[in-house]
Amino acid sequence: MTENTNQFRAAFLAVILILSVFAGTVVFSGSVAAAESADGGNVSNATVYEQTTNTHTVQLNSTLNTTDGVTTTQYANYTVSFPDSPDFDLSSEDNSTVQVSGGGSGTVALDSTYWDSDNNNFTIRVERTGSTSGEQDLNLTFQLRDIVAPEVSSTTSGQASFALDTNDDGTSEYSTDIQQLTVESTPEGAPELQSAVHYDDSGDEGIGVELAFSEAVNVSASDIALYEDGSAVTHTVQDTGVTERVFVTTNSEILTGDLEVNLGDSIEDVDGDALTDAGNNSVTFAPVTVKTNDDESAYKGGNVAIVSESGNDVGVEIEGPESFYFDGSTDTNSEVFVLNTTNRDLGQYNVSIDGSDIDNTHLTLRDLELGVTVDDYNVTTADAIEGTVEARGSERAITLELLDSGGDTVDGSSTSASLNGQGEYDFSFDASSSGLDLEEGNYTVLVTDDYSGVEVESEDVSVTAAGDEDATFTESVVTDERGDVVELAVELQRTSTATLTLGTEDQGVVSNVTVEDDDGDDRVTLYLNTTALEDATGTYSDGGNVYSLDSDSDDGIVTADIGTNVDDLIDAGEYDLAVRPGENAGEDSTDVATLVLEARGTTEINTWTAQDGFDPTDLEDVNEALDDGELTAADEVANGDVAVHELVTTGFEGTFDAQHSEEITSAFLDKSAAGTVYNFSIEQADPGANQEAWALNLSAENTTVIADGDNDTYYVFVDTGEVNTYDGSSIPNDESLTANFTVFNDDATDFTSAELDDDEDETTLVDYDVVEPEHTVSEPYNVSNAAEQTVSGETTLAPGTELRLRVRSTEGTSPSFLKTASPVVQSDRTWSAEFDFSEQSVGDTYDIVVSGGAAADVTESGQVVEVVETPTPEPDTDTPEPDTDSPEPDTDTPEPDTATESEPGTDTDGADTETPTSTPGFGVVVALTALLAAALLAVRTQR
Repeated sequence: MTENTNQFRAAFLAVILILSVFAGTVVFSGSVAAAESADGGNVSNATVYEQTTNTHTVQLNSTLNTTDGVTTTQYANYTVSFPDSPDFDLSSEDNSTVQVSGGGSGTVALDSTYWDSDNNNFTIRVERTGSTSGEQDLNLTFQLRDIVAPEVSSTTSGQASFALDTNDDGTSEYSTDIQQLTVESTPEGAPELQSAVHYDDSGDEGIGVELAFSEAVNVSASDIALYEDGSAVTHTVQDTGVTERVFVTTNSEILTGDLEVNLGDSIEDVDGDALTDAGNNSVTFAPVTVKTNDDESAYKGGNVAIVSESGNDVGVEIEGPESFYFDGSTDTNSEVFVLNTTNRDLGQYNVSIDGSDIDNTHLTLRDLELGVTVDDYNVTTADAIEGTVEARGSERAITLELLDSGGDTVDGSSTSASLNGQGEYDFSFDASSSGLDLEEGNYTVLVTDDYSGVEVESEDVSVTAAGDEDATFTESVVTDERGDVVELAVELQRTSTATLTLGTEDQGVVSNVTVEDDDGDDRVTLYLNTTALEDATGTYSDGGNVYSLDSDSDDGIVTADIGTNVDDLIDAGEYDLAVRPGENAGEDSTDVATLVLEARGTTEINTWTAQDGFDPTDLEDVNEALDDGELTAADEVANGDVAVHELVTTGFEGTFDAQHSEEITSAFLDKSAAGTVYNFSIEQADPGANQEAWALNLSAENTTVIADGDNDTYYVFVDTGEVNTYDGSSIPNDESLTANFTVFNDDATDFTSAELDDDEDETTLVDYDVVEPEHTVSEPYNVSNAAEQTVSGETTLAPGTELRLRVRSTEGTSPSFLKTASPVVQSDRTWSAEFDFSEQSVGDTYDIVVSGGAAADVTESGQVVEVVETPTPEPDTDTPEPDTDSPEPDTDTPEPDTATESEPGTDTDGADTETPTSTPGFGVVVALTALLAAALLAVRTQR
């Protein structure tokens, strides 16, 4: 026998020393020795194919004696022997790990290892020190790698044994059989790839791909290549030689793309039969791994790798919700069972691997709620298939594919994306010829969550052939005034771009502009500034000053080519419009229209008034003031209030850029000051003899201009309390002013009508008065000691102004009182408020104080008087009989009927009911006079 000795073999032997305390030490008395034994063990991978290279895990269990007081090191030899038949080849073995565990007292350590390949055995020598008398349990676990199974003609089995030499004298005192090892002959026929699974086996083999073959094959590292989405992946082949299982690591990287393994055509079994699956093979990805005693979670629809840690072909049991039960195993040459969760219920699943306790290993299945919706399930080949992906998770990587009716991915449709922070992603597949160039048919959108592998597919999207591209005007005749901004609306069919042409060479104006429908509503509204056509030539990517869109429009201007143009304001007349789909102005038009530009002119200036402090920022503020009665027509404005000039003039919308901005103060005042096109001024109307009229210095500090461009109306608000004349003086009270809007007759600008004389400007005037701001209180100032007493008056302030009204008792009135109100000036510039004086006494005196606005406070005095009660006469209900006789003349004078008269303060006959009324300022004498008049009326009625 040839014996080879390796002392620790440090170059390739990694030793992990684990000490565990098992059963307690059994102590014997006297000279009786404790029992020693080789207690058994086992060898993994008990069944292998012939001529395959395998790793076997060996466990050896023993009981040893210990001697009290012995301080020298004691040694024991543990030998595992493989059977002579089948005759395993241990010549290349590599024991990479030895675990030693012991019980009892003392220290146990690895000393050395020996192997005898000729006799198929492997020996481990251990040392023990510091022990006391008793028993010591000693267990060893180690791996033997690169053990080659022999070639057999039929299935052959033999026993592996364990021999224990307790005295280190070369003689084994104890031995026992520990495992039957079986070598199976390879199947007839060509080998096949049974499975390829990518999973995370961290803690053991690492992250990689397990390749399980139907039988042992001869594999080299160069025979295997990995590809993700068609690109080569860096990898390491761990198992080579003759083997039925290969694990390929991916350098600690999880690969979530489309993974394939390429197997070389030189792979064959020991009989020389070539692998039937040479070439590219799909790899199943399992993002979640479950091992014994794990507690993991996964999303429904993905794969779960249930991994054995005890070899191939192990049993797997699964219990789950709704009485689900599965009993199966990993493949014969595989350590992984793949559970597809697509059709499984949500909830907890318990797993048993290789007989482990099923209650200790858990998998919780959750719902990712991955969904896909399509905006329109009926589109044409000129449209886009658009929609939204949603899931219960943000920033997750997804892959989108458009599938045809056969389930194949449309070329160029695969898209990688990520969900946003809300767990959403909006997608679009261009069906047109410039995109995916789809044919007619049904399509679906497939979405895959890259990591979990969860998939969802949309309902069918019907794609039909699109008609011809088209572009048309919404109006055949568009009318506006020259100088204004013209709205041109174009509708598009089966195209997103259109090119519009204005004018002809004969008309003296030619320009082309291309627009793009970016918001998908098949319509683009374009604006043409007819003022900006003057001297505007060139190409502009944004339309320049001539063409524009609404400021909040999602559409776009691709380009504008301004060719032949005018050198002043465009003339009134008719101009051709043409449009065609696409961006080529040379293509035939698909629709035509006419632009009619009419002569511009100023219609009128009207004056209005608004309360002090009214400063609008847009047209909505102006309209609200009109609706609320706070902006009213007037030819008198209180000094300190706002004078409003309503200017109605066409042809200035382009000059003021009023289409895009309602607050145009700067543009209006700057161009007025320039004096080349127009001027707006406010001057003294009647300066007096030999006096020059002063003018107001209008600026952004005292003037605001708001445009209503669609209606060619401009509101000029001037704060009379803030504006001064050019010499710095404020406006005097009770002064007449003239507002003047003049458009200059200048051939260089050509803004006036051709009907005017050469030296005649277009002038529009309006006069109004700036009056003293003041309040008055209407008489009578007295009130009755009753409720609902009215105090009223007038003011020159603008309607809508809120006043402050106080009624305060004068000194000496007891108890004193103060009553307040905030009346608002009405459209006729009156004001009023009601007070309750029922708690006041007759004779109480008070002051009425009115304040507010720019007017000075006004005070009037009043007194509380008694309520005057006026009796109400009883109606006469008797109906006189008709007198058919002709009455004779009655020459007698009747005596007065004194029975109907009553003294003041006494009741009259018939118990008349009196209705008291409250009449401010009426005394007792007046009341008695009224009663006497009533008595005389009664007498006359009786006659």
